[in-house]
Amino acid sequence: MGTTGTSTTTHRMNTVITKSRRKRMTSPGKGVSSLILLLGILGLVASQIAPAQEGSDLSATPQSAPGMQRTTSYRPIPTGGQGAASSITPAATGRNYPRSGELLIGVGDRIHISVYETPEFDQDARVDPGGTIDVPGIGTVPAVNRHPREVAADIQIGYREAGILLHPLVTVEITDYVSHGVSIEGEVRNPGIYPVIGQRRLSDLLTASGGPTELSEGTAEVRHAADGTTERVLISKDADKSLIVPGDIVVLDRAPLVYILGNVRRAGGFPLVRRTSLSEGLALAQGFTPSAKATRAFLFRDRGDGNRVAIEVNLRGILRGKVADLDMKANDVLFVPNSSLADVAKAAAAALPSLGIAEIYTHH
Repeated sequence: MGTTGTSTTTHRMNTVITKSRRKRMTSPGKGVSSLILLLGILGLVASQIAPAQEGSDLSATPQSAPGMQRTTSYRPIPTGGQGAASSITPAATGRNYPRSGELLIGVGDRIHISVYETPEFDQDARVDPGGTIDVPGIGTVPAVNRHPREVAADIQIGYREAGILLHPLVTVEITDYVSHGVSIEGEVRNPGIYPVIGQRRLSDLLTASGGPTELSEGTAEVRHAADGTTERVLISKDADKSLIVPGDIVVLDRAPLVYILGNVRRAGGFPLVRRTSLSEGLALAQGFTPSAKATRAFLFRDRGDGNRVAIEVNLRGILRGKVADLDMKANDVLFVPNSSLADVAKAAAAALPSLGIAEIYTHH
């Protein structure tokens, strides 16, 4: 009897424990309920935030797409010192420059359009004469005299309205500053187009382009795009005073040449960058050879009508101070013959055809 009672009691306890376990397994606990409630709240907040992001203008800025920045090969011209202006009026160039100094898109500029995480929509476009660009799937988009951020915002709207992209993140950047450049050509070490914002001094442009070459005459011609005028500038004196703006063209003049040929140690052409006498020209050619007829050389000078006049000169007498020295002029040809070419006709026949193949030497 005692054994039977004990068994019955044990069976009832197991039954109660089993029911309790089943209840815990089939009923959600408080932790699970809290998690479900939290997920529901987060979903509600996300649905409220998404529309605000979709309509935000900030999505068009480069800052909203880290890592999408592009760089160009253009080097900015360093800002000049005192007297160099940082901005110009629209009347000066026909362009609308913002006070912040940011570049606006101009006709002929090349821009790069990138769509974040959708590289198949990336493209390069050139602004046409009408001031627009063509974007596939959207059509023409106004670009001239606008900031790249504004154009990017229009492209985003176009993609959304056309149903091409739901949430496009577009970045636009100027990669070729055709409308903002100043061209420097001629005798400069690194000719090309350099981007300019506002006014800059000619000396700043020369610094950015590496400066004049050894063949430079030391003068420059500045062609101003705004009014069509041309300015002649002596670089050593006026480069800090001459101001340039986008669209201007700068050409560094090449120095005229003088030729020293015949029986000299270094025959060729030499830039006439300053006043140079016959004796100084002979020094540039490193003197004459032992076989030279130094007492009867010939200076062939252009008369301006396509013909040359022959002037007989005694170089040995000039070097000894017994004969007056002469200044050389542009395109002069000094020919030092040997004893067998003492005749002027023979000297001319030997010297003048050599001009086309003469070496050009620079001062060092």
